[in-house]
Amino acid sequence: MAEKNIDIKGYDVAAFLAHQSIEKLLKAILAFQGKKIPKIHYLDELIKNFDVSEEVSNDINEIVNDYTVSRYPDVSDKVPYEAYNEEISKNRVEKVKKIFNILEDQYLKEFENQNDQM
Repeated sequence: MAEKNIDIKGYDVAAFLAHQSIEKLLKAILAFQGKKIPKIHYLDELIKNFDVSEEVSNDINEIVNDYTVSRYPDVSDKVPYEAYNEEISKNRVEKVKKIFNILEDQYLKEFENQNDQM
């Protein structure tokens, strides 16, 4: 959906959905591990539960504010649709895809462990 929003120039929505997809992935892995799922939207806090490279941490830090800017437009001097453009949104989506690929093995392992226990 993030990519589709880029196609229709919904750049702020694309960045928001990219953020949401990583947030949900991280929380799903925590859930499969039987850990408490924090009721937060801060990716930089969620990622602390994982052993990831500095590059992934840096990518997460770049994405972390997209939720806040989209949900709370008063935190910025611009409204969300003015704060994002095609380049920024494509960058966010590419970073999220990369993070998904890196965490995919961990997610699949936890998913399989959960299914084996059923």
